[in-house]
Amino acid sequence: MIGGNQAGANSRDWRERLSQSRDLGTGFAAPGGEFTRALYEWSFTPNGKILHSLLKGRRVVELGAGMMSYGYALASGSGAKNYVAVEPFYSDIQEKSILSYLSGEAGMGERIPYKVVGQDMLNYLENEPDNLLCVIACGIEDCILPGPDYRKKVENEIVRTMEKDSFFLSSHSDLFPPFLQNLEITFPRPSNPSVFDRIRLHGGKDAFDRFGEAVSLLHSI
Repeated sequence: MIGGNQAGANSRDWRERLSQSRDLGTGFAAPGGEFTRALYEWSFTPNGKILHSLLKGRRVVELGAGMMSYGYALASGSGAKNYVAVEPFYSDIQEKSILSYLSGEAGMGERIPYKVVGQDMLNYLENEPDNLLCVIACGIEDCILPGPDYRKKVENEIVRTMEKDSFFLSSHSDLFPPFLQNLEITFPRPSNPSVFDRIRLHGGKDAFDRFGEAVSLLHSI
């Protein structure tokens, strides 16, 4: 007979694996935040500082923010207007993580208003107005989404809510909004240069008119 924990680990349904991953603090339902951490650390490198330009003054929303505070750290370090972590399963841990970051030396720099929303990403986006946000998604893969119809609705809501000259920043994510230009950049992970991460920038004409030359140079490196 298979025990409850092992059965959960072997399940193909991420919802069934979720309670165990929460207990372990790792894994199955993407609660970790390593891809957001890689973006945050990359933002301090000569090439990665482009992220500061893309996020400065923006209303930054991170979809599926997980348990770690790297999204807030990236937004605040870039001079964003504010930051919202949308996280339906780990919102309590995300809140504690941000508070811990703010209480440490790393959080003593520029602080910005923030909010942690324990809500489904689609429901959250549906209640935001048009042309307002800069959206980030790290590690939002098909395996943790309910299905293709749901993904399509989220992608359409991303396009609707994006500020006209902003990018949707997608790292290791299967979200691929329609009708937007996109450009992919790969970079060595600062904490482990043997690992290469990728970020895909999705944006409209206004975004590429404003930042296209700078991001295209990184794409060619």
